[in-house]
Amino acid sequence: MKWDSVFTAITSISTADAKSFIESTATGAYQLIDVRQPEEFMKQHLPGALLIPLHDLIAEKAVLDKEKPTLVYCKNGDRSMAASQWLINQGYRDIRHIEGGIDAWLGKKAFGHYGLNLNLLKQETEFPDAISMAFAMEEGLRLFYMELARETSDETFQKLYRKLASFEVEHKADLSRKYLSVEGKELIQKEVDERHGQIMEGGGFADVTLIKALGKTEEMSDVFGLALAFEIQAFDFYVRLSQHAVRPTVKDFFLEMADAEKKHLAFIAKEMDKYLNP
Repeated sequence: MKWDSVFTAITSISTADAKSFIESTATGAYQLIDVRQPEEFMKQHLPGALLIPLHDLIAEKAVLDKEKPTLVYCKNGDRSMAASQWLINQGYRDIRHIEGGIDAWLGKKAFGHYGLNLNLLKQETEFPDAISMAFAMEEGLRLFYMELARETSDETFQKLYRKLASFEVEHKADLSRKYLSVEGKELIQKEVDERHGQIMEGGGFADVTLIKALGKTEEMSDVFGLALAFEIQAFDFYVRLSQHAVRPTVKDFFLEMADAEKKHLAFIAKEMDKYLNP
């Protein structure tokens, strides 16, 4: 039997094309759907993905935008093929099935359950608290890099960690300017610390054991791998925060932050090329 005469044709794209589309498209302009189970998602998932297990998708337990390009994936392509077929039949205009699923994905992946660290911010939070949280995460990562610089005795690594810390200073400055333009007043570091403590990008916390272990790193590529991993987790966290928040201005802010993390990733990748290929 010719199955294509029975079922609606599905647009399939390679993982490389999916990665290129995601990197070049504003985060809020598309939907990336993971139709696997929560335990699979927790182990690893594509950054910025929305978890909707296949049975929940078919039971219409999630609200999606039928007009936005929607990329669908699973472990190896089987479940996402069925999900794509279902979405097309429901009137979704632009469905793109990612061939090979996460098994074929060559880029960096995020980890953690879908609700990871979302408890750090209330759903109804307003813009000032949202931006101060982002500021706190940038500062937390800056302090983390500076601690790593102090922990290692290698001058090259010290220089690199300080360089990475300087990026976070620039990111904080951008957030301060945005806060001033919206709120009409300065963002004060002391008030941010009192609200959020020393969280890092992605919503995690650093401990002494981790810093000491990473201080023994001997490969330059491992340092950049760490930096890229933080940015990936931050991107994923901001996308999930945009889904978690209920106020439109806060949703839009977190989507902007997610797009900023894409730029940070590209910037760190360029710096990595400079260090590894002088």
